[in-house]
Amino acid sequence: MMLNRILLLLAVLLISFSGTTQTKYTVHRKGRIYLGISGGMNFSAAHVVKDYNLLMITPQSSASNTDSEKDYQPLFKNKGSQFGLYFSYSFKKNLAIVFQPAYQTCGFDYRTAYSWSDTMNGSDFRMEMMHQQKLSGVNLPLLVRWDFTSSQFSPYVQAGIFANFRHQAKKTIFYDYTIDEEVDKKTADKTGEADLTEHINKANFGLSAGVGFTYFANYFAISLESNFRYGFRSIVNDQNRYADYTGFSVQYLDVMDQLKLMNLDIQLTVMFPIDNSISLGILRKSRH
Repeated sequence: MMLNRILLLLAVLLISFSGTTQTKYTVHRKGRIYLGISGGMNFSAAHVVKDYNLLMITPQSSASNTDSEKDYQPLFKNKGSQFGLYFSYSFKKNLAIVFQPAYQTCGFDYRTAYSWSDTMNGSDFRMEMMHQQKLSGVNLPLLVRWDFTSSQFSPYVQAGIFANFRHQAKKTIFYDYTIDEEVDKKTADKTGEADLTEHINKANFGLSAGVGFTYFANYFAISLESNFRYGFRSIVNDQNRYADYTGFSVQYLDVMDQLKLMNLDIQLTVMFPIDNSISLGILRKSRH
């Protein structure tokens, strides 16, 4: 709900900016360079390549006693943020190359549940856990941008490649003792934050594509955009999969699946021509 309100507010502001002038303008961008800053939120989802578990169901065990498959949270349940720089150079009036280095924090959650019975002592044990992973690193997207118009208010699409370099990773487990397919992080018990960095591969790369719109003024421009990224490389380090760096493997029966990460970001960018002395020539009145 809050995300929808933020997007609606930004859209209304930019549309209102575009309607404040009664004179039509064209924006001459060929050969121009813009520098800026950007920031926003992102959402992630895990694509499981291969399942891994510490416990295996035996013929003597009931399949209902141990839920060995992880239940991953959907895209908009996994929130993160990013902030960074913006650089663009326009080869033509509608075609530009964009470089947006940023520091990004993203994550993904999955749920597990275990239960078993002690037939000798006549006791039962149940635990349901929500595993929260937070990954931070430097994201380096290189994109080609195509603007549909050369007007002051300009929608665009962009696509390209990206590289991501891990900085650190953290993990926290929230848990309760009722298996109901839900763990409330506000009321559940939780572990301390553990270092997951050595379980994550150092680098990744993939494809990125997005849409947005920009409002151009004489001395600055404002863009609102959304980009989708898909990493080609699996993020978990296979050599360290069963290494218990976090201390959770034995106590909480946790081992990570092999997976790839999808990410959707929404961000606002404020950019400036690097030479303001010639920025007044950006906007020219049309003869219409």
